[in-house]
Amino acid sequence: MLKKGISISLAAMLLIGMAAIFPVKAVTPGLYIDPAASTFYTNTKFVGDTFTVNINVADVTSMYAYEFRLKIEYAKINLTSAVRPAGHFMEPSDIGNQFVAVWKIKESQDATYTIAHFGFTLLAPEVAKTGSGLLVTLTFKIMVAPTDPLLPITSLIDLYDTKLADDNADPIVHTVGDGTYEYIYYYVPPEPIHYLSVIPDTKTFLAGAPIVGTANAFFDVYIDINDLNYAFWVIGIEFKLGYDPTLIDLVSIDVDPWLESFGDIFLVPVFEGPNYIHTAVVLLPHSSPPSVWNNPISTTQPFPSSGHLVKLAFELIHQEAYPWYDESPLDLYDAKYANVTGYSVPSTHDNVDGLVKINGFVVGRQIDMYTQYPGPYGGQGPHLPSDMFWPQKQVELWANVTYNLWPEQNKIVAFEIHNPQGEIVDIITAISDENGVAHTSYRIPWPCFNTSALFGIWTVIATVDIACVVVNDTMQFHFDYMVGQWWKVTTDKPSYAHGETVHVIVDYGTYAIQHYPVLFTAVMHDELNYPVSKEYKSTVLGDLNMQLWCQYDNGTVIFDLPIYKYAHAGVATIRINALSDFPWFAGSAWCPETSITVAILPS
Repeated sequence: MLKKGISISLAAMLLIGMAAIFPVKAVTPGLYIDPAASTFYTNTKFVGDTFTVNINVADVTSMYAYEFRLKIEYAKINLTSAVRPAGHFMEPSDIGNQFVAVWKIKESQDATYTIAHFGFTLLAPEVAKTGSGLLVTLTFKIMVAPTDPLLPITSLIDLYDTKLADDNADPIVHTVGDGTYEYIYYYVPPEPIHYLSVIPDTKTFLAGAPIVGTANAFFDVYIDINDLNYAFWVIGIEFKLGYDPTLIDLVSIDVDPWLESFGDIFLVPVFEGPNYIHTAVVLLPHSSPPSVWNNPISTTQPFPSSGHLVKLAFELIHQEAYPWYDESPLDLYDAKYANVTGYSVPSTHDNVDGLVKINGFVVGRQIDMYTQYPGPYGGQGPHLPSDMFWPQKQVELWANVTYNLWPEQNKIVAFEIHNPQGEIVDIITAISDENGVAHTSYRIPWPCFNTSALFGIWTVIATVDIACVVVNDTMQFHFDYMVGQWWKVTTDKPSYAHGETVHVIVDYGTYAIQHYPVLFTAVMHDELNYPVSKEYKSTVLGDLNMQLWCQYDNGTVIFDLPIYKYAHAGVATIRINALSDFPWFAGSAWCPETSITVAILPS
């Protein structure tokens, strides 16, 4: 008992700061943190995750006790536990042969640091330890994440007030190795997918009255930057725009307000070549003093930026009589991007060019039939199609009757309507008014059976006699549900446990050209027909491209439906619908619903 008491006294003497200077041995013992550097990245470690380090000793002889403190920046990492794992270097042969003098993961704390304090000794008759090994395993929790690749979160795991003693209570002279912590923002350089585009990509002059020399001859286009990432720090964009100078002429070019919002913009004076213009926009330093760039031409991270760079005003300068037709390209090329250091920034994406379509003006006897939709979506112009119609929709028919562009009043216009099978469905007439415009309407039949046979391309032929010469116009349009096809409904797997989420992918098609609102809904009914999960998604149908009037415009909508505990196990049905709006807001269904089944497991 006396020896064990002496050992406790030795430990007490050690813990109150006993120190002495001893000759350095051939191999210097050490107390150190392992690993010395703990480095993590935000793509693999997250706030709240933990990591461990060990307190190790090396090359000690007859070690019997230790004591140390740690200083930690707790706003960055928090020490959550300190354990002596099984098999640690100082593990006694008998659990009674040890004494924990102090073991505090938070001995004290100020505005910045937490101090931890640990001390341990063996007790007689335990034999002192010689060699190297692990003393303590420390667990830390990550408290804050970096947000800038250039500014990692760093901290010193400061190991200090260290004391080692042998079985005679003599200090063991030793080196000390601190640890470092570094949490780095994982940065993947963005793909250089930015590109320039002409907006709108198509400008069409419809057949009608002569345009050259009138106010209608002027039109604007924009040059847009698309998907430009902030990380590239682009401050200059250069481009050439080719066009046909025999058809259109550049009137002016101005910096767009969107671009000006980034600072002082210098528009390089436009060089006009034989069939192109060449210019650039440059963001100037706009902090003084000092003169530095505050922002690139892009919004803040992490969202790529898109917007108008410049607005160009053109004038149509040449047009001939119908059926003459011509086009001028608006061809973007030689685009270059410069960053804040003056270096070139590459781009892997093709520019999107524009096109100006010019139809001939109309003279002589003319009839132009169109529907209630605004141009160019109503079939305005000779023999052009109209946007689609859907069940219950009334078709309004107008016909503009002229001779040498002057209205022909009191002319009887005949309209003949054919279904997709070519059968005559209706023949109606209307008389032109003082403006030469005749108007009538009809509604597409909706019989009790086989209504799908009505879906397809309908044709309307309008004729009128002007001074013993019959002239005509033909117009076609699609008749279909607004969402005409549910191409495919899939889920990420066939069966789900409670607590999991069903990932539903719905592919659809529409003939709509103009923009129409659509509310997609997905509601899951369990095997007992209880609605147990739902999600709604609002978007817009239509691509505004009349050239594609006879093709489906396809889209995809994705739903995530959680399976809650109260959902009954068995076969569940997910019912998909498309409406113009919620029925509460007077919305109605655009088409019949579709569905898919999944299994809810009893787990």
